[in-house]
Amino acid sequence: MRTEIELYDNNLKEAILALPWSSTISDNGTMVFIPESDYGFAEIYRMYDDILVFLIPQYGGTPSLAFHVGRHAVDYLINKLRTCQ
Repeated sequence: MRTEIELYDNNLKEAILALPWSSTISDNGTMVFIPESDYGFAEIYRMYDDILVFLIPQYGGTPSLAFHVGRHAVDYLINKLRTCQ
């Protein structure tokens, strides 16, 4: 299941915290997708108690792991996403 939410949406933190616990990451898995262009900006997954952020290249391509944080640092994660554009 893919939850699409804007980067500056006030509900971004709640969407990230609502990601279910998972032991794998797959295209069919649950994620938060942040759109920015035709290809998107970021995909966010939860694996165990870590939040993994994969940034999508501006002109498309394979998303790559940019950083990860614990569930306790979601505010830091959001601030980092908003400043790395």
